[in-house]
Amino acid sequence: MNLRVVGFVLCLLPCFAGHALAADTPRAVAEKFCATRLKGDEAAVRSLLTPSLIKSIEEAEARNDIIAKASPDEKPPFGDGIPYQSFPDAAPVCEVGDEKQVPGRTEIEVRYMFPDTEGAAWTDKLVLIASDDRLLIDNVVFETSVNDTDEISLRSVLFNAFDQ
Repeated sequence: MNLRVVGFVLCLLPCFAGHALAADTPRAVAEKFCATRLKGDEAAVRSLLTPSLIKSIEEAEARNDIIAKASPDEKPPFGDGIPYQSFPDAAPVCEVGDEKQVPGRTEIEVRYMFPDTEGAAWTDKLVLIASDDRLLIDNVVFETSVNDTDEISLRSVLFNAFDQ
């Protein structure tokens, strides 16, 4: 009798798993990212990232720790934490914007705002890729000024922070 119940549950499992994956849309991932950033929940943010991006972050943190220990009186490159957004100020509002399909990935905007200060807002882009049947964030492209020709992203900042 127990084997029948187990077999029945196993037959239903793909139905529920498919439903969970269907809810994993670019907008849903971006909304989760905004919610976790507003809460300051680093572990929840990392659960939305690709293994490759997590590895890059961990390598940068290890290098950052070495610098911090070697020069305790100086602020290391990531003394304020990992920069998941263009500007270090913690905006009280994060909203999901437009979505764009690009070959091999999806880009979706996240807009940070300070409602009490007119014009105090910026828009970054999350780069999402499919990883292990889930959509995960593989990079964050930061907003740059109109005259800036170089794309600045979380990955480039993690890589270049130690070249100074």
